Amino acid sequence: MSSKTLVIDLSHHNPTPDWVALKAGGILGVIMKASEGETYVDPTYAQRKKQALAAGLATASYHFFHGNSDAEMAHYLAAAQPVQGERVVIDHEAGANLDQLVQAVEYLRRTRPDLQVTIYSGHLIKEQLGSTKNEYLAINTSLWIAHYTGEAQPSWPQGTWPAWSLWQFTDHASVAGSSAPVDGNRWNGTEDNLLRWLGPAPQQPAPEPPPQPEPLTVFVTIQKPKGVEVKVMVEEAEE
Repeated sequence: MSSKTLVIDLSHHNPTPDWVALKAGGILGVIMKASEGETYVDPTYAQRKKQALAAGLATASYHFFHGNSDAEMAHYLAAAQPVQGERVVIDHEAGANLDQLVQAVEYLRRTRPDLQVTIYSGHLIKEQLGSTKNEYLAINTSLWIAHYTGEAQPSWPQGTWPAWSLWQFTDHASVAGSSAPVDGNRWNGTEDNLLRWLGPAPQQPAPEPPPQPEPLTVFVTIQKPKGVEVKVMVEEAEE
């Protein structure tokens, strides 16, 4: 487990960071709110995603879930427009029951089986699962646990997820590039695995084509005697 803040999460409540400074300061990924309920779209999401990717940061999105499974997930996919292999997150803290959460995951898996699905939650998922195992969530999702504690590890529903993937350990992380504290998240693994977990690598700009050499010009002077006809044949040399 990394003890560093490697991932931050943002919504419209957070000021837009300096993306290049974030990357230079050691942040590897940003998870941004895309939508909530059946109609709300975070107005900062689309532009911030472009800016983060342009700075070389990995990105993912989340949806604040209220419980209307199919309608909300359809809205989420339309708002987030995730590419193949991207990670999508259901933010489960508004009081939806466990059946509604499972139905939401089922919708995502059925509609976009190419996506990676994560559950974000804290006290609510602990209360709903306890020490029991939900087979469907165990197979089809990973866990992003919210638990603000000074302990070396959070507590989480280990019956369903033997290990957490991401841990939101504070809402007051100070990171380069942000003018205000942000949610800080630790990753349970290597940095390379974190980038794979988040999804497709940021698209790097295509390299500039190498400069083409100037065409070589050869000048030939021929002194032609009077009364002599001169014919010149030019052949292209093999490269």
